[in-house]
Amino acid sequence: MNTNGNAANADFLKDKKIEFPVTFELKAVMVEEGDHSGNKEKLETIFRKLKIKFQFVADKVSSKGTYISYTYTVTLDAQEQMDNLYDDLKRVEGLKFAL
Repeated sequence: MNTNGNAANADFLKDKKIEFPVTFELKAVMVEEGDHSGNKEKLETIFRKLKIKFQFVADKVSSKGTYISYTYTVTLDAQEQMDNLYDDLKRVEGLKFAL
């Protein structure tokens, strides 16, 4: 049995759908290259292109200085917009992951 809670609790999500519009905090972790504005611009360009309402919340450099995370509050209006967002994020140079 998986004790980390992931498998045991996954059934409650079965058949659940996201109701739009939805607002949540998006965290994007990127390779730290010293140019915070350049990384932010890459993310914000995608938000503007997809007409996603967003607000920058915070950024934080990892303890070893290797990565930087950016947190934004975003509002998505439809599943298609969410799909397009994550598709576009996959192509951002230096992005490690986004949640």
